[in-house]
Parts: sequence; structure tokens; C-alpha cells
Amino acid sequence: MSDPAKQPYTLEILAQVTGISTRTLIQYQEQGLINPDYDDETIRSIRRFEHLRETCEVNLSGLKLILSLMEEIEQLRADLRRLR
Repeated sequence: MSDPAKQPYTLEILAQVTGISTRTLIQYQEQGLINPDYDDETIRSIRRFEHLRETCEVNLSGLKLILSLMEEIEQLRADLRRLR
């Protein structure tokens, strides 16, 4: 049985919860930054994106680069932990 709390959000609900326009959310999806199954992890990711956009004043391309580098750092840290 599925957990109702883990059900995906609609685009409209996601926009309401995050305060981000549906147009921007669709751009995030088209750029591969979020998956179409909007869930709690999607909300956390969007909040991280918006924090980076506001504090670093980056555009979508810059955001993608920063996120890619952050993922690479996390992967390297995980690899390092396994080697220890």
C-alpha cells in the first residue's frame, strides 16, 4: 500500500508550496533539474536552487554548473569514505 504522504504533487501545488512560478518549474524540469514526479525531495531541491540563485545571482546555466559541481563533490566524498 502506498503512503499518501509520499504522493507526488501537482505542478500547481508545487508552485504554491515553493512560491515559484509554474513557468520556472517547467524550465527546471526541461533543463533536467527536477523530475516530473514532484515530491518532498523536489521541494528541497527547488529551495536549494532558489537560495543559490539569490545568493550567487546566477542564471539557469550557472545554476546547472553549480549543481553539477556539488554532485561531483558529494560523489568524491562518498568515494573517499569508502576508501577509508
